[in-house]
Amino acid sequence: MNGIRAGALFMPVPQDTHLWEDLLLAIEEGQVVPMVGNDLLHIEAPGEPPVYFHQAVAERLAVELGVDRAALPAKFDINDVVCADANFHGDPEDISPRVVRLLRGMKTPMPESLRLLAEIPDFHLFISTSFDTLLEEAIAAVRGRRPAVAAFPTAGEITDFDEALLATNGSMVFQILGRASASSSFAMTEGQMLEQMHDLMSGQRRPQNLIAKLQKSHLLIMGVSFPDWLSRFLLRLVREKPLWDSRPKMEVIVGDGLSQQQFMRFLQHFSPRRSRLYPLESPVEFVAELHRRWFERHPVTTAPVAAPASSEKPAEMAGGSIFLSYASEDREPVFRLANQLTGAGLEVWCDRRLQPGAEYRYLIERNIRECSGFVPVISQHALGNDERWFRREWALACERARFYFGTDRSFLFPIVIDSTPMQQLNKLEHEIFGRSAVRAEGGVAPPELIVELDEAQKGWRRQFAAAG
Repeated sequence: MNGIRAGALFMPVPQDTHLWEDLLLAIEEGQVVPMVGNDLLHIEAPGEPPVYFHQAVAERLAVELGVDRAALPAKFDINDVVCADANFHGDPEDISPRVVRLLRGMKTPMPESLRLLAEIPDFHLFISTSFDTLLEEAIAAVRGRRPAVAAFPTAGEITDFDEALLATNGSMVFQILGRASASSSFAMTEGQMLEQMHDLMSGQRRPQNLIAKLQKSHLLIMGVSFPDWLSRFLLRLVREKPLWDSRPKMEVIVGDGLSQQQFMRFLQHFSPRRSRLYPLESPVEFVAELHRRWFERHPVTTAPVAAPASSEKPAEMAGGSIFLSYASEDREPVFRLANQLTGAGLEVWCDRRLQPGAEYRYLIERNIRECSGFVPVISQHALGNDERWFRREWALACERARFYFGTDRSFLFPIVIDSTPMQQLNKLEHEIFGRSAVRAEGGVAPPELIVELDEAQKGWRRQFAAAG
């Protein structure tokens, strides 16, 4: 790629302007794949000391297995706990279900580093070396659309990287060491990491499309706290040829776990042209600096609240989603609302195009028929013109609402996002929607609205399951 400078660069100085310029340029061109490791999962809960997510899991697992924590290293991890279990003899098959149960019982705040990465819009494919769901949840909350998710070994229907899925969802998360599941394996121990890395490199099930994509991309490896030997295999995985062969892509490696002197010397000797190491930079601090530099270079009037609006075909909608209908001038508060509802566990759909209109009316009409709840967003912008396309959506939704008459379920959930006075709402509320609108100023929904929408979505799914 033009603009990426060759030459050895092993400077433990975070202010290296050449590296930052090269990295930002590559991100702008959509050529960088971020690889996220455990050391970015730094969580801070109110009233509790900061902790890394996998340390918290290891603490709970030690209690679950009855492992004496006094016998563990000072900063023990899940591997340390599993290996200290008296009943462990190499195969952690019996321990995996315990970890899955622990994860389901944990309520984890979004790690700030993941939020900052998700806000950089030119990151599309994300690689995770962790088995949790925190990265995909952060992307969904920030961008308002859930990413496509794949794992190795396979934990669902997606078995490999797919450009079509990336285009449809806007982003994709690929967990290369598995995804916590009761029905598929995932790596918790160094032994499992070795086996899964072996399968990634030489197994019959290896995700060929993913590996090809990584070999053609610049990699930003952050917080991947692998043992030295495993880190070397990871780098070799993304190279078509030996490390010392010149290639037009680079790896920027950031992480306390990857800053050992031996690993640094290894890269200096065998990959001096392409591997660029920040050994003294905390991965959490690096992400904060990357975010600052990106938005200093690409200023916005407000913090990004969702994926950029598109002028192309609207995204596909999952059946039973909550449909948000709005005037284009209200895009910012509506995207904020979509993020809030998605963060609450609801599936949400809204037309994010810059110029929504009739060219995809059949798709829009189908989505209104198949949504579980319709949210007309009322504002001064929405009241100004009866000929706008979203008013056609409102009319279609009111027709659809007739199918709910005489049932205990609601379909229309009008909200007001600004200070529109009540007298201006009377006609909409009583003559069109047949119910009062809920105040959600600035796109912030009150808890009772979220509960109502959740009940509508669950009711739709129960009916769909019964019909199927």
